Amino acid sequence: MKIPVNLITGFLGVGKTTALKHLLASKPPEERWAIIINEFGAVSIDHAAIEEKDGLTIREVAGGCICCTANVPMQFTLTTILRQQKPDRILIEPTGMGHPENILDLLRNKFMKDILEVKATVCLVDPRRWAAIDFKAHETFQDQINLADVLVANKTDLAGNDLTQQFLSWAKELYPPKLLIEQVTDGKLDFNWLNIDPFPERKAQFAPHSHHEHTHAHEEELPLPEVGKPVKKESHGLGVYGCGWIFSPDEFFNLPKLRQFFSTLQGVERAKGVFRTGKDWVMINAADGEFTVQYIAYRRDSRIELIAPKKLDWALFENKLKKCLLEVPVS
Repeated sequence: MKIPVNLITGFLGVGKTTALKHLLASKPPEERWAIIINEFGAVSIDHAAIEEKDGLTIREVAGGCICCTANVPMQFTLTTILRQQKPDRILIEPTGMGHPENILDLLRNKFMKDILEVKATVCLVDPRRWAAIDFKAHETFQDQINLADVLVANKTDLAGNDLTQQFLSWAKELYPPKLLIEQVTDGKLDFNWLNIDPFPERKAQFAPHSHHEHTHAHEEELPLPEVGKPVKKESHGLGVYGCGWIFSPDEFFNLPKLRQFFSTLQGVERAKGVFRTGKDWVMINAADGEFTVQYIAYRRDSRIELIAPKKLDWALFENKLKKCLLEVPVS
């Protein structure tokens, strides 16, 4: 019996990881699932939002690798999961800047077609971003929509009814037609949507990027951070720039100062991080001038990734982050 696999796509900050968490709440208890999460930068964050436990395997592919034409890290990760975990279902979350076509080609190639059953590709869209001219013109954004079988307007409570209805009306005119068009809040995808069979002839309008168009860096190459000396890693490609930092687990952050840091970000398109704030750990997600704070079970280190449309003065941001640290660790 083939293993069903779904892509959960969408642009930066649309809420893909939140949607994955909601789908996991619907996982049949007897099933084993695997999730492959890819992030643009070398410092991965999203895996911290999802707790690995019995019946659930989470694997990360850092560095924006899995959407490029030389997606060796993705092939290795997928093959390892199939051999070691033998999952009943696989969910793949590409980076928000990633093109889905090469992943779909990999899942359907001659080595995988007898093992995997590709089900519907689900694409989340924030109607507010859809309405922005610069996003409508973005080739990857367009092809995420082009290749989707199920198109979901997310964050509709923030977008408002008028804009949501404009997006839904536009979506209904797409050709080939979508198999399902829905609207949700907080990434509340219906588990049954995963079992929809894909449309057989969806094509990308634009060519996926090549391997040489972005840098690759794997987290296992990053040294362990020392107190007062965070590990820094820059990345670029897909038309954006990123910088990530990993802080020692022995350092503690002041939550009010972190809130101030995220509320005053300038020139940053996307920011997310996990931070030790004493006995608690929090995840902070920021996009489009908004940010959320949630307490999480993650217990490893503090880390943050910033993504911007141009290279910024990363040293300035590092200094601001250091000012958010507590001088005396919390006992």
